[in-house]
Amino acid sequence: MDVDTSKEARSLDQEKLPAVSADTLDLPVPETAEVPSPGRDLRFWLVFVALCACTLISAIDLAGVGTAAPTIVHDLQGKDFAWVSSAYTLSSAACIPLSGNVAQIFGRRPVTQVGIVVFAAGSAIAGAAPSMVILIFGRAIQGVGGGIIQSLTAIITTDLVPLRDRGLFTGITGLMWTLGSGIAPFIAGGLSEKASWRWLFYLNLPLCGLTLAVVTLFLQLNTPTESFRTKFFKIDWIGNAIIVTSACSCMLALIWGGIQFPWTSYHILLPLILGISGLAFAVWYEARYAGEPTIPLIVLSNRTSISGYIATFVSGMVTISLGFFLPTWFQAVQGASPVVSGLHFLPWAISISPFSILQGRLVSKQIARYRTVNLLGWCTMLLGLGLLITLKRNTSIGLLVLYQLIMGAGGGLLYSAAFAVLAPLPVTNNAAAVALLTFLRVFAQAWGVAIGGTILQNALKTYLPSDLLQQYPEGAEIAYSLIPNIPMLPEPLRHEVQDAFVRGFRVLWTATEVICAVGALSVLFMRDVPLRTTVDKRWGLKTAGEAGASEGTLEAAPPSKEPR
Repeated sequence: MDVDTSKEARSLDQEKLPAVSADTLDLPVPETAEVPSPGRDLRFWLVFVALCACTLISAIDLAGVGTAAPTIVHDLQGKDFAWVSSAYTLSSAACIPLSGNVAQIFGRRPVTQVGIVVFAAGSAIAGAAPSMVILIFGRAIQGVGGGIIQSLTAIITTDLVPLRDRGLFTGITGLMWTLGSGIAPFIAGGLSEKASWRWLFYLNLPLCGLTLAVVTLFLQLNTPTESFRTKFFKIDWIGNAIIVTSACSCMLALIWGGIQFPWTSYHILLPLILGISGLAFAVWYEARYAGEPTIPLIVLSNRTSISGYIATFVSGMVTISLGFFLPTWFQAVQGASPVVSGLHFLPWAISISPFSILQGRLVSKQIARYRTVNLLGWCTMLLGLGLLITLKRNTSIGLLVLYQLIMGAGGGLLYSAAFAVLAPLPVTNNAAAVALLTFLRVFAQAWGVAIGGTILQNALKTYLPSDLLQQYPEGAEIAYSLIPNIPMLPEPLRHEVQDAFVRGFRVLWTATEVICAVGALSVLFMRDVPLRTTVDKRWGLKTAGEAGASEGTLEAAPPSKEPR
Protein backbone atom coordinates (compact mmCIF):
# COMPACT_ATOMS: atom_id res chain seq x y z
CA MET A 1 0.00 0.00 0.00
CA ASP A 2 1.52 3.35 -1.03
CA VAL A 3 0.83 6.70 0.53
CA ASP A 4 1.83 9.99 -1.10
CA THR A 5 3.63 12.12 1.47
CA SER A 6 4.95 14.86 -0.81
CA LYS A 7 2.54 17.55 0.40
CA GLU A 8 3.34 16.88 4.01
CA ALA A 9 7.02 16.81 3.20
CA ARG A 10 6.84 20.23 1.53
CA SER A 11 4.94 21.58 4.53
CA LEU A 12 7.92 20.62 6.64
CA ASP A 13 10.25 22.82 4.56
CA GLN A 14 12.31 19.79 3.69
CA GLU A 15 13.43 18.09 0.53
CA LYS A 16 10.70 15.92 -0.98
CA LEU A 17 10.96 12.40 0.33
CA PRO A 18 10.03 9.30 -1.64
CA ALA A 19 6.53 7.99 -1.09
CA VAL A 20 6.53 5.66 1.87
CA SER A 21 4.65 2.42 2.23
CA ALA A 22 4.18 -0.31 4.78
CA ASP A 23 2.00 -3.14 5.91
CA THR A 24 1.49 -1.70 9.36
CA LEU A 25 -1.65 -2.58 11.29
CA ASP A 26 -4.78 -0.99 9.82
CA LEU A 27 -7.17 0.40 12.42
CA PRO A 28 -10.43 1.93 11.22
CA VAL A 29 -10.44 5.39 12.73
CA PRO A 30 -12.10 8.75 12.20
CA GLU A 31 -10.23 11.66 10.65
CA THR A 32 -11.00 13.93 13.60
CA ALA A 33 -8.64 12.25 16.05
CA GLU A 34 -5.73 14.42 14.87
CA VAL A 35 -6.08 18.19 14.97
CA PRO A 36 -3.68 21.10 14.40
CA SER A 37 -1.70 22.16 17.44
CA PRO A 38 -3.37 24.98 19.43
CA GLY A 39 -1.45 28.07 20.49
CA ARG A 40 0.76 28.05 23.56
CA ASP A 41 -0.42 30.33 26.36
CA LEU A 42 0.96 31.05 29.83
CA ARG A 43 -0.54 27.83 31.22
CA PHE A 44 1.37 25.79 28.65
CA TRP A 45 4.68 27.37 29.61
CA LEU A 46 4.03 26.98 33.35
CA VAL A 47 3.20 23.31 32.80
CA PHE A 48 6.29 22.84 30.67
CA VAL A 49 8.49 24.45 33.33
CA ALA A 50 6.99 22.08 35.91
CA LEU A 51 7.74 19.11 33.64
CA CYS A 52 11.32 20.31 33.24
CA ALA A 53 11.62 20.62 37.01
CA CYS A 54 10.40 17.02 37.40
CA THR A 55 13.03 15.86 34.92
CA LEU A 56 15.79 17.82 36.65
CA ILE A 57 14.90 16.38 40.07
CA SER A 58 14.94 12.80 38.75
CA ALA A 59 18.28 13.28 36.99
CA ILE A 60 20.05 14.81 39.98
CA ASP A 61 18.83 12.06 42.24
CA LEU A 62 19.85 9.23 39.90
CA ALA A 63 23.27 10.58 38.93
CA GLY A 64 24.31 12.05 42.27
CA VAL A 65 24.36 8.77 44.13
CA GLY A 66 27.41 7.56 42.19
CA THR A 67 29.53 10.45 43.47
CA ALA A 68 28.31 10.06 47.04
CA ALA A 69 28.78 6.28 46.93
CA PRO A 70 32.08 6.02 48.83
CA THR A 71 30.79 8.28 51.62
CA ILE A 72 27.49 6.41 51.91
CA VAL A 73 29.23 3.03 52.05
CA HIS A 74 31.58 4.33 54.74
CA ASP A 75 28.78 5.80 56.89
CA LEU A 76 26.32 2.91 56.66
CA GLN A 77 28.94 0.14 56.59
CA GLY A 78 27.05 -1.71 53.87
CA LYS A 79 28.46 -4.05 51.25
CA ASP A 80 25.42 -4.12 48.92
CA PHE A 81 25.79 -0.61 47.55
CA ALA A 82 25.06 -1.74 43.97
CA TRP A 83 21.45 -2.13 45.08
CA VAL A 84 21.20 1.55 45.99
CA SER A 85 21.32 2.40 42.29
CA SER A 86 19.90 -0.85 40.96
CA ALA A 87 16.82 -0.71 43.22
CA TYR A 88 16.01 2.74 41.85
CA THR A 89 16.49 1.85 38.19
CA LEU A 90 14.76 -1.52 38.55
CA SER A 91 11.61 -0.18 40.22
CA SER A 92 11.62 2.81 37.89
CA ALA A 93 11.80 0.69 34.75
CA ALA A 94 9.25 -1.81 36.02
CA CYS A 95 6.53 0.78 36.71
CA ILE A 96 6.90 2.89 33.55
CA PRO A 97 4.73 0.73 31.24
CA LEU A 98 2.02 0.59 33.91
CA SER A 99 2.13 4.37 34.36
CA GLY A 100 1.58 4.88 30.64
CA ASN A 101 -1.31 2.42 30.65
CA VAL A 102 -2.92 4.03 33.72
CA ALA A 103 -2.45 7.54 32.28
CA GLN A 104 -4.32 6.46 29.16
CA ILE A 105 -7.25 5.34 31.31
CA PHE A 106 -7.31 7.75 34.29
CA GLY A 107 -5.78 10.80 32.61
CA ARG A 108 -2.40 12.48 32.81
CA ARG A 109 -2.67 14.83 35.78
CA PRO A 110 -3.66 12.40 38.58
CA VAL A 111 -0.93 9.95 37.58
CA THR A 112 1.65 12.75 37.51
CA GLN A 113 0.55 13.88 40.98
CA VAL A 114 0.89 10.35 42.34
CA GLY A 115 4.37 10.08 40.84
CA ILE A 116 5.57 13.29 42.53
CA VAL A 117 4.14 12.27 45.93
CA VAL A 118 5.68 8.78 45.76
CA PHE A 119 9.05 10.21 44.74
CA ALA A 120 8.97 12.63 47.68
CA ALA A 121 8.08 9.81 50.09
CA GLY A 122 10.98 7.69 48.82
CA SER A 123 13.32 10.66 49.18
CA ALA A 124 12.31 11.14 52.82
CA ILE A 125 12.87 7.44 53.59
CA ALA A 126 16.27 7.38 51.85
CA GLY A 127 17.42 10.56 53.55
CA ALA A 128 16.54 9.29 57.02
CA ALA A 129 17.81 5.74 56.42
CA PRO A 130 19.72 4.34 59.44
CA SER A 131 21.00 1.34 57.49
CA MET A 132 21.78 0.21 53.96
CA VAL A 133 18.63 -1.93 53.87
CA ILE A 134 16.36 1.04 54.60
CA LEU A 135 18.28 3.18 52.11
CA ILE A 136 17.73 0.57 49.40
CA PHE A 137 14.03 0.41 50.30
CA GLY A 138 13.73 4.19 50.05
CA ARG A 139 15.53 4.17 46.70
CA ALA A 140 13.08 1.56 45.40
CA ILE A 141 10.15 3.80 46.40
CA GLN A 142 11.89 6.74 44.77
CA GLY A 143 12.31 4.68 41.62
CA VAL A 144 8.58 4.10 41.35
CA GLY A 145 7.92 7.83 41.59
CA GLY A 146 10.82 8.67 39.30
CA GLY A 147 9.60 6.22 36.67
CA ILE A 148 6.12 7.73 36.71
CA ILE A 149 7.57 11.23 36.47
CA GLN A 150 9.80 10.36 33.52
CA SER A 151 7.02 8.58 31.66
CA LEU A 152 4.36 11.25 32.20
CA THR A 153 6.73 14.12 31.40
CA ALA A 154 7.39 12.60 28.00
CA ILE A 155 3.74 11.68 27.39
CA ILE A 156 2.38 15.13 28.28
CA THR A 157 4.96 16.79 26.03
CA THR A 158 3.80 14.63 23.11
CA ASP A 159 0.17 15.50 23.94
CA LEU A 160 0.77 19.24 23.80
CA VAL A 161 3.39 19.63 21.05
CA PRO A 162 3.23 18.12 17.53
CA LEU A 163 6.17 16.00 16.44
CA ARG A 164 7.37 18.57 13.93
CA ASP A 165 7.75 21.21 16.67
CA ARG A 166 8.75 18.80 19.40
CA GLY A 167 12.48 18.84 18.74
CA LEU A 168 13.05 22.04 20.70
CA PHE A 169 10.96 20.88 23.66
CA THR A 170 12.43 17.38 23.87
CA GLY A 171 15.81 19.05 23.52
CA ILE A 172 15.05 21.28 26.51
CA THR A 173 13.80 18.35 28.63
CA GLY A 174 16.88 16.45 27.50
CA LEU A 175 18.95 19.45 28.56
CA MET A 176 17.32 19.29 32.00
CA TRP A 177 18.18 15.61 32.28
CA THR A 178 21.77 16.03 31.19
CA LEU A 179 22.18 19.22 33.21
CA GLY A 180 20.94 17.36 36.27
CA SER A 181 23.27 14.46 35.50
CA GLY A 182 26.15 16.90 35.06
CA ILE A 183 25.67 18.97 38.20
CA ALA A 184 24.60 16.02 40.36
CA PRO A 185 28.16 14.82 41.04
CA PHE A 186 29.11 18.37 42.08
CA ILE A 187 26.07 18.73 44.34
CA ALA A 188 26.47 15.25 45.80
CA GLY A 189 30.18 15.75 46.33
CA GLY A 190 29.69 19.10 48.04
CA LEU A 191 26.99 17.74 50.33
CA SER A 192 29.07 14.66 51.17
CA GLU A 193 32.07 16.79 52.15
CA LYS A 194 30.52 19.89 53.70
CA ALA A 195 27.20 18.69 55.12
CA SER A 196 25.78 15.18 54.75
CA TRP A 197 24.94 12.91 51.83
CA ARG A 198 21.42 12.72 53.32
CA TRP A 199 20.71 16.21 51.98
CA LEU A 200 21.00 14.79 48.47
CA PHE A 201 17.61 13.21 49.20
CA TYR A 202 16.13 15.85 51.53
CA LEU A 203 16.53 18.59 48.91
CA ASN A 204 13.98 16.77 46.77
CA LEU A 205 11.18 17.51 49.24
CA PRO A 206 10.69 21.28 48.71
CA LEU A 207 11.26 20.88 44.96
CA CYS A 208 8.60 18.17 44.82
CA GLY A 209 6.20 20.35 46.80
CA LEU A 210 6.62 23.28 44.43
CA THR A 211 6.29 21.10 41.34
CA LEU A 212 3.18 19.40 42.72
CA ALA A 213 1.55 22.79 43.30
CA VAL A 214 2.21 23.94 39.72
CA VAL A 215 0.94 20.65 38.26
CA THR A 216 -2.21 20.77 40.39
CA LEU A 217 -3.02 24.38 39.53
CA PHE A 218 -2.15 24.56 35.85
CA LEU A 219 -2.06 21.06 34.33
CA GLN A 220 -5.76 21.16 33.44
CA LEU A 221 -5.92 18.45 30.78
CA ASN A 222 -8.87 16.62 29.29
CA THR A 223 -9.59 13.54 31.40
CA PRO A 224 -11.75 10.43 30.79
CA THR A 225 -15.08 10.62 32.64
CA GLU A 226 -15.81 6.96 33.35
CA SER A 227 -16.28 5.72 36.91
CA PHE A 228 -13.27 4.71 38.97
CA ARG A 229 -14.42 1.08 38.95
CA THR A 230 -14.67 1.01 35.17
CA LYS A 231 -11.24 2.58 34.78
CA PHE A 232 -9.67 0.26 37.35
CA PHE A 233 -10.77 -2.88 35.54
CA LYS A 234 -9.62 -1.52 32.18
CA ILE A 235 -5.99 -1.48 33.37
CA ASP A 236 -3.87 -4.19 31.79
CA TRP A 237 -3.01 -5.84 35.09
CA ILE A 238 -1.91 -9.19 33.64
CA GLY A 239 0.30 -7.66 30.97
CA ASN A 240 1.93 -5.32 33.45
CA ALA A 241 2.49 -8.14 35.95
CA ILE A 242 4.31 -10.12 33.26
CA ILE A 243 6.45 -7.10 32.33
CA VAL A 244 7.31 -6.22 35.94
CA THR A 245 8.26 -9.75 37.00
CA SER A 246 10.25 -10.33 33.82
CA ALA A 247 12.16 -7.06 34.18
CA CYS A 248 12.94 -7.85 37.83
CA SER A 249 14.11 -11.34 36.90
CA CYS A 250 16.54 -9.95 34.32
CA MET A 251 17.89 -7.38 36.73
CA LEU A 252 18.51 -9.89 39.51
CA ALA A 253 20.67 -11.90 37.14
CA LEU A 254 22.60 -8.81 36.06
CA ILE A 255 23.22 -7.60 39.60
CA TRP A 256 24.34 -11.00 40.90
CA GLY A 257 26.35 -12.04 37.84
CA GLY A 258 30.07 -12.37 38.49
CA ILE A 259 29.78 -11.00 42.05
CA GLN A 260 27.47 -13.14 44.19
CA PHE A 261 27.41 -16.04 41.72
CA PRO A 262 29.42 -17.08 38.63
CA TRP A 263 27.84 -16.18 35.29
CA THR A 264 27.51 -19.88 34.46
CA SER A 265 25.60 -20.60 37.68
CA TYR A 266 21.92 -21.50 37.56
CA HIS A 267 21.37 -18.60 39.98
CA ILE A 268 22.19 -16.31 37.03
CA LEU A 269 21.12 -18.26 33.96
CA LEU A 270 17.67 -19.21 35.25
CA PRO A 271 16.38 -15.71 36.11
CA LEU A 272 18.03 -14.24 33.00
CA ILE A 273 16.40 -16.78 30.67
CA LEU A 274 13.06 -16.50 32.46
CA GLY A 275 13.18 -12.69 32.32
CA ILE A 276 14.00 -12.44 28.62
CA SER A 277 11.42 -15.13 27.78
CA GLY A 278 8.86 -13.34 29.93
CA LEU A 279 9.34 -10.04 28.10
CA ALA A 280 8.88 -11.82 24.77
CA PHE A 281 5.77 -13.53 26.14
CA ALA A 282 4.44 -10.15 27.30
CA VAL A 283 4.55 -8.83 23.73
CA TRP A 284 2.64 -11.91 22.51
CA TYR A 285 0.06 -11.58 25.29
CA GLU A 286 -0.45 -7.88 24.59
CA ALA A 287 -1.09 -8.59 20.91
CA ARG A 288 -3.55 -11.43 21.51
CA TYR A 289 -5.47 -10.91 24.72
CA ALA A 290 -5.10 -7.48 26.33
CA GLY A 291 -8.22 -5.30 26.08
CA GLU A 292 -6.31 -2.07 26.84
CA PRO A 293 -2.78 -3.23 25.95
CA THR A 294 0.16 -1.59 27.64
CA ILE A 295 2.20 -2.27 24.50
CA PRO A 296 -0.14 -2.11 21.45
CA LEU A 297 1.32 -4.13 18.60
CA ILE A 298 1.15 -1.13 16.29
CA VAL A 299 4.03 0.57 18.15
CA LEU A 300 6.23 -2.36 17.07
CA SER A 301 4.81 -2.70 13.57
CA ASN A 302 7.54 -1.06 11.46
CA ARG A 303 11.29 -1.27 11.29
CA THR A 304 11.97 2.44 11.73
CA SER A 305 10.24 2.51 15.12
CA ILE A 306 11.97 -0.72 16.14
CA SER A 307 15.36 0.69 15.16
CA GLY A 308 14.57 3.79 17.23
CA TYR A 309 13.80 1.62 20.25
CA ILE A 310 17.10 -0.24 19.81
CA ALA A 311 19.04 3.02 19.48
CA THR A 312 17.35 4.38 22.61
CA PHE A 313 18.13 1.26 24.62
CA VAL A 314 21.80 1.18 23.64
CA SER A 315 22.35 4.92 24.10
CA GLY A 316 20.75 4.64 27.55
CA MET A 317 23.28 1.96 28.51
CA VAL A 318 26.21 3.99 27.19
CA THR A 319 25.28 7.34 28.72
CA ILE A 320 24.49 5.95 32.18
CA SER A 321 27.80 4.07 32.18
CA LEU A 322 29.64 7.31 31.52
CA GLY A 323 27.59 9.35 33.98
CA PHE A 324 27.86 6.78 36.75
CA PHE A 325 31.47 5.62 36.40
CA LEU A 326 33.41 8.69 35.21
CA PRO A 327 33.18 10.45 38.61
CA THR A 328 34.36 7.19 40.17
CA TRP A 329 37.36 7.21 37.80
CA PHE A 330 38.32 10.72 38.94
CA GLN A 331 38.18 9.70 42.60
CA ALA A 332 39.96 6.35 42.23
CA VAL A 333 42.65 7.19 39.68
CA GLN A 334 43.36 10.88 40.20
CA GLY A 335 42.58 11.07 43.90
CA ALA A 336 39.91 13.72 43.41
CA SER A 337 37.53 14.51 46.24
CA PRO A 338 33.79 14.09 45.59
CA VAL A 339 33.49 17.85 44.93
CA VAL A 340 36.44 17.96 42.54
CA SER A 341 35.25 14.84 40.72
CA GLY A 342 31.94 16.62 40.19
CA LEU A 343 33.74 19.63 38.74
CA HIS A 344 35.81 17.41 36.45
CA PHE A 345 32.58 15.84 35.18
CA LEU A 346 30.95 19.15 34.21
CA PRO A 347 32.28 19.17 30.58
CA TRP A 348 29.99 16.23 29.86
CA ALA A 349 26.91 18.22 30.90
CA ILE A 350 28.16 21.41 29.27
CA SER A 351 28.42 19.69 25.88
CA ILE A 352 25.52 17.24 25.93
CA SER A 353 22.93 19.87 26.87
CA PRO A 354 23.29 22.24 23.89
CA PHE A 355 23.68 19.34 21.48
CA SER A 356 20.44 17.80 22.72
CA ILE A 357 18.73 21.06 21.73
CA LEU A 358 20.68 21.28 18.47
CA GLN A 359 19.52 17.83 17.35
CA GLY A 360 15.91 18.88 17.92
CA ARG A 361 16.42 22.02 15.85
CA LEU A 362 18.18 20.14 13.07
CA VAL A 363 15.51 17.46 12.79
CA SER A 364 12.51 19.76 13.17
CA LYS A 365 13.54 22.84 11.22
CA GLN A 366 16.73 22.32 9.24
CA ILE A 367 17.71 19.05 7.54
CA ALA A 368 14.57 17.22 8.79
CA ARG A 369 16.39 13.88 8.63
CA TYR A 370 16.71 12.22 12.01
CA ARG A 371 18.58 9.26 10.50
CA THR A 372 21.54 11.45 9.54
CA VAL A 373 21.63 13.17 12.94
CA ASN A 374 21.47 9.84 14.75
CA LEU A 375 24.33 8.41 12.69
CA LEU A 376 26.43 11.49 13.43
CA GLY A 377 25.73 11.03 17.13
CA TRP A 378 26.90 7.42 17.11
CA CYS A 379 30.09 8.24 15.21
CA THR A 380 30.93 11.05 17.63
CA MET A 381 30.26 8.86 20.66
CA LEU A 382 32.44 6.06 19.25
CA LEU A 383 35.27 8.54 18.78
CA GLY A 384 34.95 9.82 22.34
CA LEU A 385 34.88 6.33 23.86
CA GLY A 386 37.91 5.34 21.81
CA LEU A 387 39.78 8.28 23.29
CA LEU A 388 38.59 7.34 26.78
CA ILE A 389 40.26 3.95 26.45
CA THR A 390 43.64 5.72 26.19
CA LEU A 391 43.34 7.35 29.65
CA LYS A 392 46.25 6.89 32.05
CA ARG A 393 46.92 7.80 35.65
CA ASN A 394 48.73 10.98 34.62
CA THR A 395 46.43 12.05 31.77
CA SER A 396 46.07 15.84 31.81
CA ILE A 397 42.86 17.58 32.77
CA GLY A 398 42.82 19.28 29.36
CA LEU A 399 42.55 15.96 27.55
CA LEU A 400 39.90 14.75 29.99
CA VAL A 401 37.84 17.85 29.24
CA LEU A 402 38.26 17.40 25.47
CA TYR A 403 37.23 13.74 25.56
CA GLN A 404 34.13 14.55 27.59
CA LEU A 405 33.14 17.36 25.23
CA ILE A 406 33.32 14.96 22.29
CA MET A 407 31.26 12.28 24.05
CA GLY A 408 28.76 14.87 25.27
CA ALA A 409 28.20 16.10 21.72
CA GLY A 410 27.52 12.54 20.60
CA GLY A 411 25.21 11.89 23.53
CA GLY A 412 23.17 15.01 22.78
CA LEU A 413 22.72 14.08 19.12
CA LEU A 414 21.52 10.58 20.07
CA TYR A 415 18.29 12.03 21.47
CA SER A 416 17.15 12.06 17.83
CA ALA A 417 16.25 8.35 18.13
CA ALA A 418 12.86 9.37 19.55
CA PHE A 419 11.89 10.84 16.16
CA ALA A 420 12.47 7.47 14.53
CA VAL A 421 10.10 5.83 17.01
CA LEU A 422 7.25 8.34 16.71
CA ALA A 423 7.37 9.58 13.10
CA PRO A 424 5.79 6.44 11.54
CA LEU A 425 3.04 6.15 14.19
CA PRO A 426 -0.36 7.89 14.50
CA VAL A 427 -0.55 10.45 17.29
CA THR A 428 -3.15 8.39 19.17
CA ASN A 429 -0.43 5.85 19.88
CA ASN A 430 1.88 8.48 21.37
CA ALA A 431 1.33 7.49 25.01
CA ALA A 432 2.02 3.79 24.46
CA ALA A 433 5.04 4.45 22.24
CA VAL A 434 6.53 7.04 24.59
CA ALA A 435 5.95 4.83 27.65
CA LEU A 436 7.74 1.95 25.91
CA LEU A 437 10.51 4.30 24.82
CA THR A 438 10.97 5.58 28.37
CA PHE A 439 10.83 2.04 29.76
CA LEU A 440 13.60 0.93 27.42
CA ARG A 441 15.73 3.96 28.28
CA VAL A 442 15.44 3.39 32.03
CA PHE A 443 15.70 -0.40 31.72
CA ALA A 444 18.86 0.17 29.69
CA GLN A 445 20.22 2.35 32.48
CA ALA A 446 19.66 -0.54 34.87
CA TRP A 447 21.55 -2.81 32.51
CA GLY A 448 24.29 -0.21 32.07
CA VAL A 449 24.91 0.24 35.80
CA ALA A 450 24.69 -3.50 36.54
CA ILE A 451 26.86 -4.63 33.64
CA GLY A 452 29.33 -1.79 34.13
CA GLY A 453 29.65 -2.53 37.82
CA THR A 454 30.15 -6.23 37.15
CA ILE A 455 32.82 -5.58 34.52
CA LEU A 456 34.70 -3.20 36.81
CA GLN A 457 34.39 -5.51 39.81
CA ASN A 458 35.71 -8.53 37.92
CA ALA A 459 38.51 -6.51 36.31
CA LEU A 460 39.65 -5.19 39.69
CA LYS A 461 39.72 -8.74 41.04
CA THR A 462 42.20 -9.49 38.26
CA TYR A 463 44.43 -6.42 38.51
CA LEU A 464 44.49 -5.48 42.22
CA PRO A 465 47.18 -7.01 44.46
CA SER A 466 45.95 -10.30 45.89
CA ASP A 467 46.96 -9.47 49.47
CA LEU A 468 44.85 -6.30 49.28
CA LEU A 469 41.84 -8.19 47.91
CA GLN A 470 41.94 -10.56 50.87
CA GLN A 471 40.92 -7.66 53.12
CA TYR A 472 37.50 -7.47 51.43
CA PRO A 473 34.88 -10.20 51.89
CA GLU A 474 33.50 -12.12 48.93
CA GLY A 475 30.67 -10.17 47.30
CA ALA A 476 31.81 -6.78 48.60
CA GLU A 477 31.81 -3.79 46.27
CA ILE A 478 35.58 -3.53 45.91
CA ALA A 479 35.71 -0.21 44.04
CA TYR A 480 33.53 1.82 46.40
CA SER A 481 34.91 0.18 49.52
CA LEU A 482 38.52 0.79 48.46
CA ILE A 483 38.35 4.34 47.05
CA PRO A 484 38.14 6.20 50.43
CA ASN A 485 41.26 4.32 51.58
CA ILE A 486 43.44 4.94 48.50
CA PRO A 487 44.92 8.28 49.73
CA MET A 488 46.07 6.57 52.94
CA LEU A 489 47.96 3.76 51.21
CA PRO A 490 51.78 3.92 51.18
CA GLU A 491 53.28 5.39 48.00
CA PRO A 492 54.27 2.27 45.99
CA LEU A 493 51.03 0.45 46.80
CA ARG A 494 48.89 3.52 46.09
CA HIS A 495 50.23 3.86 42.55
CA GLU A 496 49.84 0.13 42.02
CA VAL A 497 46.19 0.34 43.07
CA GLN A 498 45.55 3.39 40.88
CA ASP A 499 47.11 1.63 37.90
CA ALA A 500 44.87 -1.36 38.59
CA PHE A 501 41.86 0.96 38.46
CA VAL A 502 43.12 2.40 35.16
CA ARG A 503 43.30 -1.09 33.67
CA GLY A 504 39.94 -2.03 35.14
CA PHE A 505 38.25 1.06 33.72
CA ARG A 506 39.94 0.42 30.37
CA VAL A 507 38.12 -2.92 30.23
CA LEU A 508 34.87 -1.11 31.07
CA TRP A 509 35.37 1.59 28.41
CA THR A 510 36.24 -1.06 25.79
CA ALA A 511 33.06 -3.00 26.55
CA THR A 512 31.08 0.24 26.33
CA GLU A 513 32.66 0.95 22.93
CA VAL A 514 31.49 -2.45 21.64
CA ILE A 515 27.97 -1.82 22.93
CA CYS A 516 28.00 1.61 21.25
CA ALA A 517 28.97 0.01 17.93
CA VAL A 518 25.91 -2.25 18.17
CA GLY A 519 23.74 0.84 18.61
CA ALA A 520 25.27 2.45 15.54
CA LEU A 521 24.13 -0.52 13.43
CA SER A 522 20.49 0.33 14.24
CA VAL A 523 20.73 3.34 11.90
CA LEU A 524 20.87 0.93 8.95
CA PHE A 525 17.21 0.07 9.51
CA MET A 526 15.87 3.62 9.87
CA ARG A 527 13.97 5.53 7.19
CA ASP A 528 13.25 9.26 7.25
CA VAL A 529 9.49 9.77 7.55
CA PRO A 530 7.82 13.23 7.42
CA LEU A 531 7.06 14.63 10.87
CA ARG A 532 3.43 15.21 11.82
CA THR A 533 2.07 18.69 12.50
CA THR A 534 -1.01 17.48 14.45
CA VAL A 535 -1.75 16.47 18.04
CA ASP A 536 -4.29 14.14 19.64
CA LYS A 537 -7.31 16.28 20.51
CA ARG A 538 -8.29 14.01 23.43
CA TRP A 539 -5.44 15.05 25.72
CA GLY A 540 -4.88 18.77 25.19
CA LEU A 541 -5.12 21.57 27.75
CA LYS A 542 -8.66 22.61 28.53
CA THR A 543 -9.74 26.09 27.53
CA ALA A 544 -11.12 28.39 30.20
CA GLY A 545 -14.66 27.39 29.25
CA GLU A 546 -13.83 23.70 29.29
CA ALA A 547 -12.44 23.55 32.83
CA GLY A 548 -14.20 20.72 34.57
CA ALA A 549 -15.82 19.53 31.34
CA SER A 550 -15.63 15.91 30.32
CA GLU A 551 -13.71 14.64 27.38
CA GLY A 552 -15.15 12.96 24.36
CA THR A 553 -15.14 9.34 23.36
CA LEU A 554 -11.72 7.88 22.82
CA GLU A 555 -10.96 7.29 19.19
CA ALA A 556 -7.94 6.12 17.27
CA ALA A 557 -6.21 7.86 14.39
CA PRO A 558 -5.42 6.57 10.92
CA PRO A 559 -2.29 4.47 10.76
CA SER A 560 0.85 5.87 9.27
CA LYS A 561 2.63 3.95 6.54
CA GLU A 562 6.34 3.32 6.68
CA PRO A 563 8.66 0.99 4.80
CA ARG A 564 9.57 -2.27 6.46
